[in-house]
Amino acid sequence: MKIAVMSDIHGNYIALQRCLAHALEQNVDAYIFLGDYLGEFPYPQRTLEILYELKQNASCIFIRGNKEDYWLNRRKDQNCDWKSGNRSVMAMIYNYNSLNAKDLDFFETLPISQSIRFAGMEPVLACHGTPFENQKALLSEDLFVQKCEERYIICGHTHMQGFVSDGKKKIINAGAVGVPLKSPKKTQYMILTSDGKDWKPEFLSLEYDVDTVIKEIHESGLWEASPYWCRITEHLLDTGELPHGTVLNHVMKLNDYQDPWYNIADSYWEKALDELGIR
Repeated sequence: MKIAVMSDIHGNYIALQRCLAHALEQNVDAYIFLGDYLGEFPYPQRTLEILYELKQNASCIFIRGNKEDYWLNRRKDQNCDWKSGNRSVMAMIYNYNSLNAKDLDFFETLPISQSIRFAGMEPVLACHGTPFENQKALLSEDLFVQKCEERYIICGHTHMQGFVSDGKKKIINAGAVGVPLKSPKKTQYMILTSDGKDWKPEFLSLEYDVDTVIKEIHESGLWEASPYWCRITEHLLDTGELPHGTVLNHVMKLNDYQDPWYNIADSYWEKALDELGIR
């Protein structure tokens, strides 16, 4: 049995199309998506339309990532100070404004983690970050890992593919479809294969049309609305280095943490990006 596992699309529908086309060629039996479907790229509905169509025609399981929580919190107007933010968070506002009731209702149905059992196969626990919290990275030494019944835990969130095992539990990270780290100009996903016993991961890193992705960031109006966030995205696509969170932390440090993350003045962003070599 072959399972395609994809995480952290972040709205990069062109990368998603590349991964799905490759998975189709491999004759996979099912798909598991580990969350963060939108975030950094233009035309969010194109990503969702692809996923909705696949859901109708193939066996699919969807997990909720931390990005989905942003959209749902905004819908409920809870923990959502960023709704009144400046250009620091305009990419988030751009994405939220593209969503309709169907999309938000879909996100509402998604679990943070799920034990998945295919007939005759060993169960797999799927999550975005950890089985209990989708904003943290899963580490092999986390105590709750040992409490999980499943031997295999698949996750995303870190945007880096990897496999760790303590001899009992096996944690497998699928990497990122949209903006992988340490993998410039590539898109990533994973295929899990089993003959009824152990699951074996195959980590895939594929070339795709990054130039068109960058062109659409500029042409869509997203770049104009959120120039600093988009500069980080383009740099990350090109180099595989300096994720958004790392840059944001640098911006906040320059600001001496005086302002909330969603409302930092442009001057601090300009200085941070200049210091980090992001053009």
